[in-house]
Formats: sequence, structure tokens, C-alpha cells
Amino acid sequence: MRMTDLPATDLADRLRRRGVIVRIGPFVVRLGTTFRELVEPVHLLYRHYELVDEGGIVDFDVRVEPAWSVRRPLTRLGKFLIDGEPAFAPFPRAIALPMMEWALNWCLFTRPQQYLILHAAVVEKHGRALLLPGRPGSGKSTLCAALVLRGWRLLSDEVAMMRPGTLDLIAAPLPVGLKDASIDVIRQFDASAVLGPSTPGTRKGTVAHMQPPEASISRVHETARPAWIAFPAWSPDAQRACEPTSKARTTMRLADDAVNFSILGTPAFHTLAELVDSCACFDLRYSDLDDAIALLDRLAEGDDVDASPDAPLTVEARS
Repeated sequence: MRMTDLPATDLADRLRRRGVIVRIGPFVVRLGTTFRELVEPVHLLYRHYELVDEGGIVDFDVRVEPAWSVRRPLTRLGKFLIDGEPAFAPFPRAIALPMMEWALNWCLFTRPQQYLILHAAVVEKHGRALLLPGRPGSGKSTLCAALVLRGWRLLSDEVAMMRPGTLDLIAAPLPVGLKDASIDVIRQFDASAVLGPSTPGTRKGTVAHMQPPEASISRVHETARPAWIAFPAWSPDAQRACEPTSKARTTMRLADDAVNFSILGTPAFHTLAELVDSCACFDLRYSDLDDAIALLDRLAEGDDVDASPDAPLTVEARS
């Protein structure tokens, strides 16, 4: 049974009571809330996700509930209960939806210490995965969303996960987070994109989420082998450039953004080194999504690509 098979009235009742249990990659997650305004967005954004029956092990239990503050007694607030315990400071109820997505990502980043976790979007085509590490503002999630809308499979827009000692990338897709101008960019890029409501006033500005395609969710149990690591950098005036970067520099950049590198220690170092060694590593500067995707599609087809500004789409980004 999938979320789409559950009527919205039943979903509202389940969320209010014990919560609804969904599968997100290798994880089983219980979501619950008494906020009725979250029912429709959850039903929309998670429509393709598998529902899990009661009685099994739940990895993360996330509830969003009303909160009250002495300092702000007239402000409508929300709070998180994660695994039954209060977590984080109360937040304005108006931003409950993006905060719920943030809480789910926080669980994925901090709880499953059996995996090496890197901060990167991951998409796959023809069984080979492209990692897109990037700091805020780099265009990582926008490029990830656009690639998914052009047929690449979404593994995650936030986390690259693998077990130490293996290079199999594990899918754990959540709705793709977009902010500010990226929201309209994706709407204009592909009219078929299904986006939830836009929420202004978050610490990241206005935020909206894109529903993952059914094909990505139905293949959530499939791993992918890493083939490319691209550090995206979007700029409105950038000429297309795809420049190889050294393995040493790539390793350091990824280690800086590894969530649990220090916890896993030596196995994490060896896994990260093997990951980088197995991939073509490059910086990708672009201003046009279609142009960047055409280049990445050529890589996925096995072509060596010259991405100099005046070259046809035919950079050599090999090690």
C-alpha cells in the first residue's frame, strides 16, 4: 500500500493518532502531527511512498505538535518530538512543513551511524551514480531536481550514504528542497514538476519541496555504483565549464562535509578514498540547466566530453 492509496481523511486520522509509517530507503519512519494544515502537503509529497504496517521496528519517530512560549504567549508555535522526546527550540507554526522536512533530514544525518554519510545530492542513470556535493547557494538541489525531471533516478538531494567497506550508494529519497528563485526556476523548467506549497519566512528564505517521481520511489531498494563527483556552481552569467579537480582536493572537500567521518574513523577514511578513486571528479560551472544536463547526459552515455564554452557537447573529466 502506498500513501496515494490512503484517503486524505484516513491520513489525517492516522497522523493525529499514532502516526503514519512510511519507508524511506532502508529506514522505517513514523510521522505524526495534529496540525491539519500538514495533511494535504504530506499526502501530496509522499504519495508514492510505501506505507508500512504497525508492529515492526521504527527507526525514527517524528511528531510535530503545538508549543507554547512564555516569551511569546500569543504566537502560534510548533515543536518536534523525536522518538518521543522534545527536540530543538519551538518554531512558528507557519513554517511547520519545511521544519518537518528539516527534522527528517536531521534524523538521516545524525542517527544511522552504521553508514558513512556525506552531504551531497545523488542521482543515477544506467546504474552509475553522480554525486553533487555543494554548499548552500551552489545550485546543488536545483540541478538535482532538474536531472530527476529529465530521467535521472533520485537517491537523495541531501545525503550520500554507503556502508564502510563498500561503494554501493544507498537510496533514501525525501522530497527535494528548493528555495527562493529555484522554486520558479524548476516550475518553468518542467511543467510536470509537482511542488508542494511555498513557505516564506524560514531561515533559508522561501522554501518549497518537489515530489519525488514514482520511478525513483519504486526503485528505492536499488543501490548504485559511484561514477562521477561534480561540485556544481551556478551563476547567472557563467559560461559552461567542467574542469577536472584532483583526487586529493576532492577527498578533502568531501571530508569537510562528511557528517560522521570522525565517528567512523579509519574505515570511513578508506571508504572515502576508494569512493574518490573510483570517480571522475570535476567542478561544474553553469548558468543554463538544459546545457548542464545535456553535458551530464553525455557523460552518462559513456562519452568523453569537452565542456569548454565554445565547444559542442561532445570535458574530459576522467582521473
